[in-house]
Amino acid sequence: MADREIQEADFQKLQPSRNTARYASALEMAKMFIMNYSPDVRSGSNHMLALMFDMNNLWEEYIFRTLLKTKHHNLKISSQRSENFWEHRTIRPDIVIEDLQLGSTYVIDTKWKVLDTNSPKPSDDDLKQMFAYNLLWDASKSVLLYPTSNDNDIEESFGEFSHPLPDNRPNKCKLGFIQILDNNGNLRRDLGDRILDKLERHSPLLAK
Repeated sequence: MADREIQEADFQKLQPSRNTARYASALEMAKMFIMNYSPDVRSGSNHMLALMFDMNNLWEEYIFRTLLKTKHHNLKISSQRSENFWEHRTIRPDIVIEDLQLGSTYVIDTKWKVLDTNSPKPSDDDLKQMFAYNLLWDASKSVLLYPTSNDNDIEESFGEFSHPLPDNRPNKCKLGFIQILDNNGNLRRDLGDRILDKLERHSPLLAK
């Protein structure tokens, strides 16, 4: 087939039939891209496909892949590990980090939300969830991790749950904020280490 410039009239010539039904979605997307259409949430003369992403899942997967790239040999980083919670129901934190050298476990729950960084406060439901994670995974520290446009001036500190872990170790959680872009608008190369540093300041976690 020779190269040619496709016009809207070319798409109008395509009449749907039983033989072309399976290509309908691909043709709609091709029309949107070639004609440079922009989806309008109100109305329009063309039926368009909705291109939407679950940003919660995307944020979680990005943070997980970023942590894997740190390649700290003493760390085991897992995603969506489930444990029995009640009857046949399970509970799954987003990311579990085990320090094989220290025998410590940390939990990260990623949140694609915008919080007021001047006075950030976790919801009661989030805190209850993190409390359950800490108990089931025997983790003394957990982090609710949020994206932010500037993490330089945000003070972060662990708050302590009233009930310690079974061996009387402190049971802690905090809000963590991470900026994924540097000042030049590029993805941070040290993002994984910056996240690990939020789990415990001056921690041996960062030892290769």
